[in-house]
Amino acid sequence: MGVESEYMSLEEVSNMLGVTYQLIYRLVRSGELPAVRLGKLYRVSRNDLDGYLKRSKSASATGGACSVCGTFYKSRKSLEQTCTEDGCEEPICFDCWNRLGVRKCSKHSGK
Repeated sequence: MGVESEYMSLEEVSNMLGVTYQLIYRLVRSGELPAVRLGKLYRVSRNDLDGYLKRSKSASATGGACSVCGTFYKSRKSLEQTCTEDGCEEPICFDCWNRLGVRKCSKHSGK
């Protein structure tokens, strides 16, 4: 199909952004990312996703999500470490870095 759908599943959104399904689900359930619920399924419109990303970009100096576990932190202090892969600046939270010993984001770790 050559025509892109206006609505995407949570799986499609998570794959597009390179984050976990659980993170997208939490964002939808908290109301941060608007979505339409059809029975048991959620769908996110491309316009709502673009709006969320623009809002997140302006707020990124104050917080962000760990690229390994997907946990959102209100403070950048918890995300001081970054992926050790050359040129990758993806943040890794304190727990993943120190307690789990993870040094690469989910894209580069192969998980």
